[in-house]
Amino acid sequence: MTFALVAITALAAIPALAGATRVREVRDEGHMRFLSAEATLIVDEGAMSGTIPGRSRVYFTYNGSPNVSARFVIHAAAGNLDGRATCRLNNPSSPTPSFRGALQIVGGSGRYAHAHGSGELFGVFHRHGYGLVVQAIGKLTY
Repeated sequence: MTFALVAITALAAIPALAGATRVREVRDEGHMRFLSAEATLIVDEGAMSGTIPGRSRVYFTYNGSPNVSARFVIHAAAGNLDGRATCRLNNPSSPTPSFRGALQIVGGSGRYAHAHGSGELFGVFHRHGYGLVVQAIGKLTY
């Protein structure tokens, strides 16, 4: 009887282990197309490929200075990831300046409901057409 109780208790613990915290190295890239703009805010959307594929919407703030920021949502099969980044444009007078900066994952939904993480965001801002090419590299905990 005691053996059966121990076996049932051990089996009951297995689903709890399935929900354990996971840590992943992430490397994703996306080509975003222009959706809309209002004052200094540019909204782009596009497909992301890599570790966590899906679609992303990026809210890119550019006011003419070399410092830019972005908020984004990645819509993946297992849920959404929310994040933000602060970056600096390299060669700001170029028609296609590159940028690089710190990235933070600040939450999400579904499997990523308690997600957090950090890394770097790299990209290119195409002034003609307002498109973005982005690459995120970092560590994600969920």
